[in-house]
Amino acid sequence: MVRKVTIKDVAALAQTSVTTVSLILNHKGQRFSPETIDRVRKAQVKLGYTPDYFAQNMVNKQTRTIAVLVPDINNPFFSEFIQGIEEIAYQHDFIPLVYSAGTQNQKVNYYLKELVRRKVDGLILAVSGLDEAILRQLASQQMPYILLDQSEKQHQSDEITVQDLMGGQMATDYLIEHGHRKIGIVLPANSAWNIDQRLLGYREALAAHDINFQDDWLINTELSKKGGYQVTDQVIASGVTAVFAVNDELAIGLYRGFAEHQLNIPENLSIIGYDNVDWCEYVTPKLTTIKQPIFELGQEATRLLLDRIADPDKPIQQRILAVSLIERDSVQPI
Repeated sequence: MVRKVTIKDVAALAQTSVTTVSLILNHKGQRFSPETIDRVRKAQVKLGYTPDYFAQNMVNKQTRTIAVLVPDINNPFFSEFIQGIEEIAYQHDFIPLVYSAGTQNQKVNYYLKELVRRKVDGLILAVSGLDEAILRQLASQQMPYILLDQSEKQHQSDEITVQDLMGGQMATDYLIEHGHRKIGIVLPANSAWNIDQRLLGYREALAAHDINFQDDWLINTELSKKGGYQVTDQVIASGVTAVFAVNDELAIGLYRGFAEHQLNIPENLSIIGYDNVDWCEYVTPKLTTIKQPIFELGQEATRLLLDRIADPDKPIQQRILAVSLIERDSVQPI
């Protein structure tokens, strides 16, 4: 059996001490001459030496890992969001660990406790309903974290949001501009702050156009394709001519439900979604929606977190990203 190369072998070949090799390989060898650094690097390459990961962590006091908690990794929104995280993490030599935590507080809390115990360097939290006690524990452990769409907890940590209030207004205004005055909204009953903002924007747009909101226009369901599909009958019974689905998955569920009732979109119902996930252009008709900068959200969240890891004492940072309307074929004038 071939003996494993050790740091002592590198030190012997480079004709220096183990401490010197350790410091240079852990990027802490600034006080050594260029010649010494060069000898160590060449010896490492010649011997094929790879530093022990856990020993290196003890020296650097970092694992160079960040954890990402999302409610549903199958949601295409979060797939694109994670891609943005991965790009920036890769550029800075960090590894993202992604967890699909659902909406169960018990599972979220378990992951957070274990991730703190296992010494990740920071957290990106895209889950709702975060336990205040857990957030206090993160603060007491000086664990850097970024909140996504949790502004009811503002000033507790770095945070990134989008203009969801404006997005709700834009979606509803667009339907009104196309002649619709009976406009439903499909959303979860116990929604996160960002969804509440979209609902508020919807209500404000109706009021601005002197449209009296009707209780049966608000249709609650789970935030998924299945959820949209399951409330098809309720949408039809409400008598609305248009629906604002607070995410694109809900809209796609309604597409299936209407098709099974031999009803057509937009002839029998106009629909506008929210997010602009990539398959909005691959359904028939193509889905009109409010675009979130999903990939950029992941990028910016990671930049904020890495800034916090590098400088724990800097002031709390908050970023708000813009939304825009993407006009396609799922809304028609009446």
